Amino acid sequence: MKTVQDIYNIEKEIKHFDSKPQYGAYISTNNCSFDIFINDMPVIKHMDTSGSGLSGSYFPLNWDIAKKGSQKITIKLRPGFNQNANILNETLQGNSEVQIKIVKSSTNKDGSFGEEQEVKNYFTPQKKIQNKQVATYDGLKTFEDHFTFNADVPYNINTLETANVLLTKDEQALKTLEREVVAKYNEIRNIYMKGTKDELANLNYNKEKRVAQQLYFSDEEIKNRWDNDYQFRTDPNLEFFDLKPVENYKMTFYANGKIVCLEKINNEKSALWGGFKKKDKDVVTTTYISLYLYRPQNSSKLEIY
Repeated sequence: MKTVQDIYNIEKEIKHFDSKPQYGAYISTNNCSFDIFINDMPVIKHMDTSGSGLSGSYFPLNWDIAKKGSQKITIKLRPGFNQNANILNETLQGNSEVQIKIVKSSTNKDGSFGEEQEVKNYFTPQKKIQNKQVATYDGLKTFEDHFTFNADVPYNINTLETANVLLTKDEQALKTLEREVVAKYNEIRNIYMKGTKDELANLNYNKEKRVAQQLYFSDEEIKNRWDNDYQFRTDPNLEFFDLKPVENYKMTFYANGKIVCLEKINNEKSALWGGFKKKDKDVVTTTYISLYLYRPQNSSKLEIY
């Protein structure tokens, strides 16, 4: 069984490289709801409920870059919010658009980032009508597009290469899988509510090791991530911690059917959620615990990715 101390010692278990390229995406959007994925894993899923968009927001991508070579970005657009009518548009509009700029930077030996280099600059397609540029999908209810870019990372993560495909057209098999996924979510919820942080570390060790490798974490960064990102009811700085029952969810698949998760129906965020209050804060913070599951080859159990 892995413990919190094993999490702290992950830096000794991963490979270290002189070159540490980091990839990210600057995303700008207008008048649309949208989902953006890398290698069929979600980068951002946004439902426009106010007419707002993104303006050059940065999203790291190394999390879902498993190895050197071609990486696939998928863009899915849906109608945005009509501020005049105070409702969602029924279709995409001429000014519904997305720009994604992929950049690469390297981490220097002192831990600082080197200068960014543009790798790809994507715009959703437009056409000219009466001397005005409008989206080619103007009037459609949905639009999907793809592009690729090459990533030159030094590591090779084969976790999903050897994982089983969970998505199937067999309805009975899906129902069986759903019961298994719900049971796993409840097992993890129970550890948060009644178990120890060592038990939580045992479940998440492989995930933390993978992320530390992909993001080239130092010993201090690994420790800080675990201490700060995994809020737990026994943490001395917490006054209150609670997770809601797993309910009102839908089962969703990613990574070409090899990843499964439960998402809340109303907002498509993790169905493992709740809140906590720090002692020095006046409000309860809502937290959604991202939980992606996969089944390793020749295994009967689901594990955290």
